[in-house]
Amino acid sequence: MNNDGKIKIIEAAQRLIAQQGVEKTSMRNIAEEAGLTTGAIYYYYKSKEELLYDVMDYATAITTRIMQIRQEPTAQPDAVLDEIARAVCQRLTDNSGHWRLRFYLAYQAALGDEALRAKFAGDHSGQADRTARLFNYVFDTKARPEDLYLANIMIAALDGINLQQFIGALPVDIDEQARIYNEFFAFAIPLFQKNIDKIHRFKFLEKK
Repeated sequence: MNNDGKIKIIEAAQRLIAQQGVEKTSMRNIAEEAGLTTGAIYYYYKSKEELLYDVMDYATAITTRIMQIRQEPTAQPDAVLDEIARAVCQRLTDNSGHWRLRFYLAYQAALGDEALRAKFAGDHSGQADRTARLFNYVFDTKARPEDLYLANIMIAALDGINLQQFIGALPVDIDEQARIYNEFFAFAIPLFQKNIDKIHRFKFLEKK
């Protein structure tokens, strides 16, 4: 099976999860939806969780897509920053079930699925690295070790907002939340990066 066939499987799984949820979606269901045999799916995926992780990754790889735009010869920092903002808004207002899937898989990893845990670790590490490099590009700042910490905070904030949505506990309007997130990102990150050598308010918290 070629890569197009794999994408066909992922998109079939996406449709079913949106319609009936994670728990009710089986490998057999996905095979039928994709017009393939169950054996064809198991050629690529050893388990349902492994396939579901690819479904989640395919739907949510914001930084990967933005980095592709960044590499285009005609790319401009302001245009890339605008694209980041659009992608964040799309992620936060997405009601298709992808975030339910993400938390389902995260829960499985927390229960002890080491393969999923390793995938999440690699995913977060890659996202943080790409986000840090995007900071440097769109804000014209030099790379520093602190960039990864800033990137991790921004990624964790998105995950936290999605968790609030998932459990129905978001206390504010999501469209305005997305706008404020993007405005904060565009203002606070470059300000912090350019003044980091002058910031020592919490120096006392450093371990000796």
